[in-house]
Amino acid sequence: MSVSSAIVAHHGIVAGMYDVLEIGRIIDEIIPKQGQHKLAHSVVLKAMILNALGFNERRLYIFPKFFSNIATERLLGPGVLPEDLNDDVLGRTLYRIYEANSTDLFLKIVLQVMQNVQFGTQLFHADTTSVSVHGNYEHIDGTPAIQITYGHTKDNRPDLKQFVLSTITNQHGIPLFAKTYSGNASDKQNLIESIQQFQAAVQVPDDAYFIADSALYTAENIRNLRQDLHWITQVPSTITEVKTLLHADVPLIRGRDIRYLFYETTSEYGGIPQKWVLLHSKEMQARKEKTFEKNLEKMDVQTMKSFNKLLGLEFACEKDAQAAADHWAKNHSWYRYTQFTIVPISRKIVVKRGRPRKDEERLTLYAVQAEIARNSEVILAEKEKLGRFILASNDISLDPEIMLDYYKNQSAVEKGFRFLKG
Repeated sequence: MSVSSAIVAHHGIVAGMYDVLEIGRIIDEIIPKQGQHKLAHSVVLKAMILNALGFNERRLYIFPKFFSNIATERLLGPGVLPEDLNDDVLGRTLYRIYEANSTDLFLKIVLQVMQNVQFGTQLFHADTTSVSVHGNYEHIDGTPAIQITYGHTKDNRPDLKQFVLSTITNQHGIPLFAKTYSGNASDKQNLIESIQQFQAAVQVPDDAYFIADSALYTAENIRNLRQDLHWITQVPSTITEVKTLLHADVPLIRGRDIRYLFYETTSEYGGIPQKWVLLHSKEMQARKEKTFEKNLEKMDVQTMKSFNKLLGLEFACEKDAQAAADHWAKNHSWYRYTQFTIVPISRKIVVKRGRPRKDEERLTLYAVQAEIARNSEVILAEKEKLGRFILASNDISLDPEIMLDYYKNQSAVEKGFRFLKG
């Protein structure tokens, strides 16, 4: 009598949940099996999910090897053998998923899951990441598919082409929405489009909040967000109103979390009434101070180049020299004059060789003679404001500390990215 053994391990739990959540039924409804193929697409997709838990990033043609010592029939159904899961079968299923629109398919699965499992979702975190790939990926067939190309990389691989993955997760990091974009697509557009598509498909609780980073915050985007739904986002420091507030001398109040100081105000940026909260983080300040001195040393070099150019100029009158010196100081507020004077310089009107005659007419010009040093008061004030940032929400009544807690939970979306990227 011959005896053989096969492994189930953790794959049994995953396969069981796949069945309990009725994911296979959704797949079969949207992309039913056609022709004489042995396996339904729901079975092939189930195999792909099991494979992604430990055998991903391999060539498709060696896919059957993954199931060579796994209880394939127990997990996928009677009569399903490892050799049935070849690259042709997988490719056919992937193509049908593409035809059905992978984003719509994922959303329908999510809706099905949310009916069976109560997540208690209160926060929807939206973000994007880049996925770097090797190869040329020439886009030559004229299809509306995304373009895999060079763009702003979040993988620190500017040498590789990429595509962008936009994701919305709940507060636990469970992906509820996923969509791919071209590698050079704009995050500002990707985020608002993803949120709008998700809102149209999912019934969002009244007390829920959409949370995103500063890429979402543009005047057009916040106008396009449904105002009956709440949102929280960081405000970009490039906005003039933000620059003013970040450097303003305002009373900061210590919160329950002693690492943060708060200041509340309101804004109507983009025509939308909203609460702004200026926060100061000690931890953020400590991180930024590490690079502050290095950046200051680089600034010293650039400032001295500019200062030496000023010293090399000659002016027609003392007033012009003073105006140029004042203009330079205004544009270099991190530095101050330690010595300063304007001196006259005598120049020949007509340059000729030889010793000048006593009665030769000469021209008087003026130049700046000065020395500079860092303005310690200004630099100290800038250091103290390194840890500042601003959060905004269209919920005027939202407690600022709760707003911060919700926003800090944005790290949950990283869990979703790790899941989706394998």
